[in-house]
Amino acid sequence: MTVLVTGAAGGVGRLLAPRLAEEFDLVLTDQVAAPGVIIGDLTDPGFRSEVLTGVDAVVHLAGDADPEHDWSRLRVPNADLVAGLLDAAVAAGVGRVVLASSAHAMAGHVDAGRIPVREDWPPSPCCQYGAVKVFAEALGRAYAASWGLRVICLRLGGVRERPVARSWLPGWLSPGDLGRLVGAALRADVEFGTYHGMSANTGSHWDLSRARAELGYVPLDDSIRYAGDVPDDLVAEPDPRARPRLGLAHRS
Repeated sequence: MTVLVTGAAGGVGRLLAPRLAEEFDLVLTDQVAAPGVIIGDLTDPGFRSEVLTGVDAVVHLAGDADPEHDWSRLRVPNADLVAGLLDAAVAAGVGRVVLASSAHAMAGHVDAGRIPVREDWPPSPCCQYGAVKVFAEALGRAYAASWGLRVICLRLGGVRERPVARSWLPGWLSPGDLGRLVGAALRADVEFGTYHGMSANTGSHWDLSRARAELGYVPLDDSIRYAGDVPDDLVAEPDPRARPRLGLAHRS
């Protein structure tokens, strides 16, 4: 299977690509130069068409990953681009798109103390960033229903080599489990679905039952391993505006 990975030079893309490359033939693209990455702007219809030629599936990571940004900053990279990419995928005969959503789409449940958050609950975004991710998921559902494109939305938690602060522990997603999750999404016989993307963390706020049952996702890592070795958030990041919330973090 040939898989296009967008945003491949970002933090998540750099961790994911080597793991996917063990099983899939990859085409990597980003606006940032990196080894093996095709440089281009996915908002350009011509470039989208070019990189989708001969592709079987897309893993879409590209976008603005800052949950502090508002609609004026998020609309083009996180809404318009998703719509354009889904449209181009249908036109190119691509069979499947894996969309990187975010746990921010459901984090309002955590804010309200409704935990563990189930995957079949209605969205409850905690910010405009999360709301735009919900919009992208809805677009994916529409394309799956109307055009037969398989769309799998993964509500990723905080992806790093290890948790960087105590608030990351419930929602951490290890690089190894990231690879296992996206690989499962590329293989699964699913028309459309939204799934949580975290590791098997002790005390997690996030239920993974549907990801396990429908995608065959088997997370192997647990943030508890680092619980005694991570700083409190005030120590790790004194500026409250920059702290990750609810174990979630910027993904690029």
